[in-house]
Amino acid sequence: MSVAAHLKIRLAEYDRRIRTFIPHYEELLSATAGVVALLRTRAPLIVDLGIGTAALAARCLEFAPRAWLYGIDEDPDMLAVAARRLHLKSGRHRLVSGDFARVPFPRCDALVATLALHHVHSVRDKRRLYRRCFRALRPGGVFASGDAFLYWAPALRGSEMDGWRAHLRQWYSAREARAFFAAWAREDRYLPLELEVELLESVGLRVDVPWRRAPFGVVVGWKRR
Repeated sequence: MSVAAHLKIRLAEYDRRIRTFIPHYEELLSATAGVVALLRTRAPLIVDLGIGTAALAARCLEFAPRAWLYGIDEDPDMLAVAARRLHLKSGRHRLVSGDFARVPFPRCDALVATLALHHVHSVRDKRRLYRRCFRALRPGGVFASGDAFLYWAPALRGSEMDGWRAHLRQWYSAREARAFFAAWAREDRYLPLELEVELLESVGLRVDVPWRRAPFGVVVGWKRR
């Protein structure tokens, strides 16, 4: 299923509508992309997992203008949008059509993703993906993912979902909001933040959480030099 179909929107609406779905979306992008500014190399190779419309990739270029970008996405329509955006920003990019769970990763300085890795449905598959990320990273490299990470406790989870629901209600009816959540629940799996941290640490990364506005957050994993 394409991303637009998953979200029940037209592709041309994506960059506008995603902000109505995701609270603090701009902060999420900047917090995820901002880690590339901490890399020692001025021309890092950045792999974007599920590049989509290249919103995150373009934000990475604001922090590392000389970066090389390698974007992976299995949605050809999204890749076409990404290509147009990146041609305006930088000629230093390559876009690859395929599932990031299967496409080989190049040796790189950073792997980044926003709102993509919740499509990995099992803990085992996510650990396998993180192990591949660790192997692809050069020493001193960084992994960063911005996504929804739910609380363990049901009461806290209910509270954070209420906040997300209130955000949607600024633009949609209660019925529409319920329909969105029901559709997303069939496709997405949001792991607790503590489990994400545990998985990243288990493959050898040193983990930080530089940004958190529940239920969303950014987890960062560093590979030792």
